[in-house]
Amino acid sequence: VYVYGDALRDLTDRLNGAESHADAAALLHQILEPSDGLLAQLGEFFEAAGEKAKEAEEDDGFDLSYDLADAAAEIRNLAEVLHVAEDRMRALTPLAPAPRLPSIPANASSLPPRALPPASPKAAPTARRTP
Repeated sequence: VYVYGDALRDLTDRLNGAESHADAAALLHQILEPSDGLLAQLGEFFEAAGEKAKEAEEDDGFDLSYDLADAAAEIRNLAEVLHVAEDRMRALTPLAPAPRLPSIPANASSLPPRALPPASPKAAPTARRTP
């Protein structure tokens, strides 16, 4: 029913599943590209909606057109603020994996490890010593 919302939800799911920052940056490009990205087109959409509201030639139509023009301006401002987000995302590097500790320390003896007793479901009470 909401084709455009579903498309954006799909893009968000793809972003959540991105395996690298470069993949995430490519998805940001879909939103932030200055002429054809979603924000640019959304700004155009609200501008067109404002013009359509003016066609009513009523006070409320003009008021609505101003609100829609403000929304278009805010979206364009957001696009300007985020214009380098794609490059910044691409520049992020994943954290290096933590160094793996050796499985056997260098100074360990050659004796086999001591076996631990199995854990009992109920801890046995400990006896108290009296002096």
